[in-house]
Amino acid sequence: MTALSDWTTFPRAPGVYVMSDSRGKVLYVGKAKNLRARLHNYAAPGGDGRPHVPHLLRRVADVRCIVTATEKEALLLENTLIKERRPPFNIFLRDDKEYLLLRIDRKEEFPRPELVRRVAKDGATYFGPYSSARGIRETLRVLFRLFSLCSCSRKKFASRSRPCLNFQMGRCGGACAGKITREEYLPYVDNAVRFLRGDYRELLKGWKEEMAGLARVMRFEEAAKIRDRIATVERTLIRQRVVRAVPGDVDAVGWFHDGGEITAAILHVRAGRLSDAHSYHFRSEGEQDEALSSFLVQHYSEDAYFPGEIILPMELRDAAPLASLLSDRSGNAVRVKAPRAGERARLVELAGRNAAEAHRMRREKEAAYDGLSFRLASQCRLPKPPVRIEGFDISNLSGTEAVGSMVTFIGGKPARKWYRKFAVRGIEGQDDFAMMEQVVRRRFGHDEDFGGLPDLVLIDGGKGQLSSAMAAMKEAGAGSIPVIALAKERVRGGATESRERIFLPGRMNPLFLPPNDPALLLLMRVRDEAHRFALSFHRARRARKAFA
Repeated sequence: MTALSDWTTFPRAPGVYVMSDSRGKVLYVGKAKNLRARLHNYAAPGGDGRPHVPHLLRRVADVRCIVTATEKEALLLENTLIKERRPPFNIFLRDDKEYLLLRIDRKEEFPRPELVRRVAKDGATYFGPYSSARGIRETLRVLFRLFSLCSCSRKKFASRSRPCLNFQMGRCGGACAGKITREEYLPYVDNAVRFLRGDYRELLKGWKEEMAGLARVMRFEEAAKIRDRIATVERTLIRQRVVRAVPGDVDAVGWFHDGGEITAAILHVRAGRLSDAHSYHFRSEGEQDEALSSFLVQHYSEDAYFPGEIILPMELRDAAPLASLLSDRSGNAVRVKAPRAGERARLVELAGRNAAEAHRMRREKEAAYDGLSFRLASQCRLPKPPVRIEGFDISNLSGTEAVGSMVTFIGGKPARKWYRKFAVRGIEGQDDFAMMEQVVRRRFGHDEDFGGLPDLVLIDGGKGQLSSAMAAMKEAGAGSIPVIALAKERVRGGATESRERIFLPGRMNPLFLPPNDPALLLLMRVRDEAHRFALSFHRARRARKAFA
């Protein structure tokens, strides 16, 4: 083991340093142009001035250095180690959502737009990323309506012998049935690409000339179709927000930090148009430029969409190796700069305002959920307000193809990364109690990382399911975690609606809350999601067995 006090033995070379505690758990991973100089800053009295450093150093028992050939390699290695070890003092982007992209490959015989989530180095043209699936699908509908593009899937395209319905409605050129040649079809594709890039001027000019030509020879119906097409594009143009004097594809990064909480916002400018914005939240106690550099390396992964330029709110000490690394990943030159004046500086300022607003909205939502969780804890006799809630449900058909589901809500929102499916094994007949016990026991007795233990377990069912779940959790050593059950009341007499019953351990009669109570609505949302997830898995297994 190498202590930090032995900093004079560390190499004077670029590389990565890994700080670990006495049990070998990695606490922090950092990079440096000169490892000895960087670690000397930590060893100096008072650390390097950052408020979290004394707390970090009290836990550090070992420092290991890995020398690299260049700063760029150090950046890459640091990112790899952070993803593998997830050190608590580093930034780690837990939101692994992949946004939608629009792909058009002109090398295909009849290119068509398709939605993808990753960029492949295949020579195709990509547009995006888009955070709103609804928005990009509306864009797709406009493309198919304006440019007569083929919308058939590859499987349908290969097997179709007669034109599709879109051809009969005049929205498709009939490529799937040989009604149009590739040479006649490609201009539609090129016009669609111009539309997506925002090159409206040439597009509208060509259409207006075509419309005038058709009108001169009295082909008024065809001219009217082009007139309607022009009107649609002009309405789209009016809705676009234009960023002046910022040509090409640019990502502007906004940065807002409040103590250890950081919110980053990225504005995507495509062909001079502000097309979309995304925000990210994480914690970091380190220096802001190091945190920003680590965020960029993680955000722009190998299969991300890379703009030609990334503009930042602050100068980075490792801007040159960062730009080189991102350029290698992209396959094209990527410039990284921090503008001080002009339109780019105003764009970064706008991104900063977006980051501040995203932070404010997040804090307000957290405050609202804090009140809701406190109310839930008070009504259901919980030891503390729950942040993480896990819901369990069983689905089967007369005992066949029995499955269980686990859904996770954090802060009132579904965390789909921690959803799990369970195929129930070894239980004959429709024994829901035994099935629930098995699923809960497997969840809490498993070595798999489920993202931590819940503050509350919600069971879909009544007293029997609740007792089974409690027995399983006690057997697995998780008996201290609160458990409740939620089930609808049976409809009796002239009642038209069934009330929701909440079953609590040690209470004979169920708890009834008003139907519009926010705490009850939260529990119902978790229960309904667990039911939906279990039912979809059960139906998939039944279909697989039926068609085997």
